[in-house]
Amino acid sequence: MAKAHPSNSRRAIFLSLLLGASSMLVVAGIVHSPGEAFRASLSGLQIWWQNVFPGLLPPIMLAELLAASGLLHGFAALAEPLTRGLFRLPGAAGWAIAFGWSAGIPAGAKETARLRDNGMIRNEDVDTVLLVSHAPNPFLIVLVIGFGFMRSPALGWAIALGLWLAAIAAGAVWARIAKPRGPRVPVLPATQPRALLIRALRAAADARKEDGRPFGKLLADSVTGAVGTLMTVGGLMMMSAVVVRLLQLFLPGNDLWLQVPGLYELHLGAYETSQSALFVSDPARACALLAAALAWTGWSGLLQARAAFGLNAPFPWLRVISSRLLHSAAALVIVYALAKLVLSGKLRFAERWPVPSANAEAWSASAGVLPNGWSHLSENMTVALASFGVFLLLALLAALIRPKTPKGKDDSGGQR
Repeated sequence: MAKAHPSNSRRAIFLSLLLGASSMLVVAGIVHSPGEAFRASLSGLQIWWQNVFPGLLPPIMLAELLAASGLLHGFAALAEPLTRGLFRLPGAAGWAIAFGWSAGIPAGAKETARLRDNGMIRNEDVDTVLLVSHAPNPFLIVLVIGFGFMRSPALGWAIALGLWLAAIAAGAVWARIAKPRGPRVPVLPATQPRALLIRALRAAADARKEDGRPFGKLLADSVTGAVGTLMTVGGLMMMSAVVVRLLQLFLPGNDLWLQVPGLYELHLGAYETSQSALFVSDPARACALLAAALAWTGWSGLLQARAAFGLNAPFPWLRVISSRLLHSAAALVIVYALAKLVLSGKLRFAERWPVPSANAEAWSASAGVLPNGWSHLSENMTVALASFGVFLLLALLAALIRPKTPKGKDDSGGQR
């Protein structure tokens, strides 16, 4: 049996000691201040239950339904020329990017690992694919953060658009300055639009045929997967809330702790930032800082990506952290400009969506308020239920256009 490398053994021992010591410190803090720990955990649970769960359950289900219907595969095929030209990646990477943007964290990392295991992307392409595909769910930004926390879907869309533009810009820069030297992915010649569309439709049909689940099974699996994902998010939010509160107790008198939740957990960071006085004095700057925290995704988001990436290959931690910082810097600049346009009225995503008032008192009275009342909760639930109805219609359409099972593959042995 081959012996383990000494450096790997030392790293494993160091990580074990670090995790053990950190766990013991958290346990000691909870024992020292059980009341504060309980209230912090309860606040994390409240934010998750009243905002994150109803806002994200339908979109996560939609992502699963879209993936099973094959539409995302078709979108990825359409984006292949763009993927090769901008990021110098194989066309298959477009699928990981499309799925990561729609399903959120950690779907991009999971699909990146699957493409790597199947030989569809190279090992040196992994960090670039992770950079572009690892992003929060757009519905989280618009419904939960924009509508639930900031009371402004327009600013939510500005942040979402800025994160996507920042991911594209950071990915293009990263592919040219940080990738190791090697054979470049050839850029395909310009393809006729009709041929590209036919290839996208064929990719969607093949993906739906490969999945093969009936609509009832598909819907049940999407519910199970979405609830499981959200339960994981809820546990991370509660644990992060306890850790941050303990840090505030034992290291008081530092205003920097207002932004600490964003370093650990993106949902708590978004909520705390929306509650800060910065939203009263300078909403555009607050949106820019919030976008930088969302691009970073917090340590919990990085750990989720690591878990979804699997153990078949080492996770490029250093390159992933560096690329996330690049994405954060780009998001900071782009979202600040977009938020300024939204606040000035020069950029509007919908006429009926409110834009934050320039009056500080009016803004503080409406922004960053946790919806404890039934009226706010009912509004959030109404948006979620309406979205869910649209998702069901899309899923039903996907089930109706699903290709028939070829002869000889039906379980009953007959012909459908």
